[in-house]
Amino acid sequence: MPVAILDGIRVLEVADGVAGPFCAKLLAQYGAEVIKVEKPGVDSMSARQWAGQRAPSPSSKEDAAFFLHLNADKQSVTLDLESEPGQAAFHDLASKSHIIVESLKPGIMGSLSIGYDRLRDQTPGIVMTSVTPFGQTGPYKDFEYTELTVFAMGGGMAREGIPERHPLMYGGEIAGYFAGTAAAAATVASCVGALMTGEGDWIDLSIMECMAGHPHQIGRRAPFVYNGELDLRREPRTSAAGGREPYAVGTFRCKDGHMSFLPLGPRMWPNIARMIGKSELTRDPRFVEPEDRVKNRIELEAIFQEWLDRHTRAEVFQATQEEGIPGGPVLTPPEIMADEHFKDRSFFRRIAHPEFGTLAYPGQPFKLSDAPGVEEMPAPGLGEHTRAVFSDVLRMNGSEIDGLRRRGVI
Repeated sequence: MPVAILDGIRVLEVADGVAGPFCAKLLAQYGAEVIKVEKPGVDSMSARQWAGQRAPSPSSKEDAAFFLHLNADKQSVTLDLESEPGQAAFHDLASKSHIIVESLKPGIMGSLSIGYDRLRDQTPGIVMTSVTPFGQTGPYKDFEYTELTVFAMGGGMAREGIPERHPLMYGGEIAGYFAGTAAAAATVASCVGALMTGEGDWIDLSIMECMAGHPHQIGRRAPFVYNGELDLRREPRTSAAGGREPYAVGTFRCKDGHMSFLPLGPRMWPNIARMIGKSELTRDPRFVEPEDRVKNRIELEAIFQEWLDRHTRAEVFQATQEEGIPGGPVLTPPEIMADEHFKDRSFFRRIAHPEFGTLAYPGQPFKLSDAPGVEEMPAPGLGEHTRAVFSDVLRMNGSEIDGLRRRGVI
């Protein structure tokens, strides 16, 4: 069972996209009570829309999967933050919370009278984490963005792709998830400080700056930082190899699929030769020195590929382990779900959803040896927990809640 190290921490989430909701999701996974604040009905501010789609339904399974993944273990309340009663209710919820995670455009929270300064006056220990594309200040702060935008402007694309074609970005929502992870770490650190001192803080997190400061990008930028040398795009395998063994770097076909390798420098050459049963190659004049192997890469890669063609992924993976070579099979989604290692560590968790059935979800990214378990919940329906939260947290009675509903506040 997942461990609940953040038990007793209440989080209000006013966020869409990937980074903000993923930040709150990580907090929820470790036991925080996350209350997702959504506008009554569904509009462009809601994370229930993705790529212009309406709320999840069985006919939009791809959008549903995205929403269900980002919002498991959360509660949902509806609240019109553009109305004075809605703002008052939000202030009441914030006064009984520890953390606010929001991803609205800079200045919007303040214009709604629920900005950090107002909340801090009421609750000095509140931590607000604002996750936006470009941060709260600067000339780009109000710009729209996509994953492609921040990947390009953060420097991630300049060296990706082959030289004769256009620069490329990584697949998926890398920037959003990385920024969400950074936001969760910063939020927990700030929350610990607030619990110790009674003083909260306002975390200003820029998704573009997360990408610009990504460890992978910093490493690639080092030649320019230290001596002004540009890291130009090169043929992918040679580029990825760097000082490693280029004929064995990257993804290769084998008997029943693909394997990926990243041997760590020339010292791995004898290990690779033994792995493919050709130790004599270490004495072959064409391959003795690293520069020889680079020069004759195509010949050597053909020898390497011939061995791969005769072996399955399981056989190749076993051989890499015996020779100490970093390498692993490329697994398909069904193979990942059935993998013995994931099963042994109980990584994937199964959660029942009333509309979509029982689904498998990725588990906690790290484990602790001694912590209480956390209750697992499916992603909530829109406003599913409004009555319960307003009753239990704000101590409103039924007639007060019904009155807010009639007025369209909730």
